[in-house]
Amino acid sequence: MHLKVASIRGEEARKKVLVEGAYDSGRAIQRLGEFLFIPITQKVFFPGAQIVEIAGVSVKKKPSSLKEALVGSLSAEELEQLPKAYDLIGDIAIVEIPDILAGKRKEIGEALLSTFKNIKVVANKKTNVGTEYRTRDVEVIAGENRTETVHREAGCIYKLDITTAYFSPRLGTERMRVASQVKDRERVLVMFAGIGPYAILIAKSCKPKEVYAVELNPSAVEYMKENIRFNKVDVKAIIGDAGEEAGKHGVFDRIIMPLPKDAGNFLDKALPNLNKGGLINYYTFKGTTEEAAQEVKDICSKLGYNIEVIDSVECGTYSPQLSRMCVDFRML
Repeated sequence: MHLKVASIRGEEARKKVLVEGAYDSGRAIQRLGEFLFIPITQKVFFPGAQIVEIAGVSVKKKPSSLKEALVGSLSAEELEQLPKAYDLIGDIAIVEIPDILAGKRKEIGEALLSTFKNIKVVANKKTNVGTEYRTRDVEVIAGENRTETVHREAGCIYKLDITTAYFSPRLGTERMRVASQVKDRERVLVMFAGIGPYAILIAKSCKPKEVYAVELNPSAVEYMKENIRFNKVDVKAIIGDAGEEAGKHGVFDRIIMPLPKDAGNFLDKALPNLNKGGLINYYTFKGTTEEAAQEVKDICSKLGYNIEVIDSVECGTYSPQLSRMCVDFRML
């Protein structure tokens, strides 16, 4: 069934059909001469309109998820094994395809491209983040053959190669949380700075006195310098070991330590370079926020420092048993 109505009253009739809950979204509205034919699922009264029977034109519904896009291409068992999420860095989607679907990885990549138009490259994660430079191996399985991209976040621009420098888009909210704490005229040190997201955001959105960013990975440092220029901010990018560099640039009002796996090994280098009353944003992997706070207390106590834990927050899942935690604490 279609509701035949003069084109001049077509929008009015369409809204009436929608209000009545009678619109057939599986078929398209057709225009023939001076009339529109609105597909309906039940009879609707509209002044001057007629209900007629004509051949319908099907509307191909765009899939809203990767799983929906692959219905009919994968078995029910395979569909259940699909990745539930992916990381989007710039226009590159990074997925982790299980071994059982290894033979379908190109098909999965193409489905992601066709479903989400903002994705231009699909890369399959072959290894987790590892090595001292926190890099990972990936295989481009669909789209443009490249691993470099530009990521936009909170008004900042970050260029990087996903295979040579670490960056997590999942920490965007956490970076904003930390930046919101920074007071005017603070001297800020970001250890393990990567391509510069913490340092650049703070320099751009706050009014710090100085921002130092230390990173060991040469490729990440080059991208950080480029990102500093892109964002037109004043950040001192330093290549080197964070522990060794911490004591070379004076004392700081805030030290950010975004390396959950090893940050505890560097507190003995960070604490001597923190002003009394200064604050550290310390990251770790723990099961609860209480465990994370206790870890900080135990380490600082062994090192002979008196501290006050201001907050302990969960800022991302690492595994079923562990989460990424940030402990904000002050030197007393």
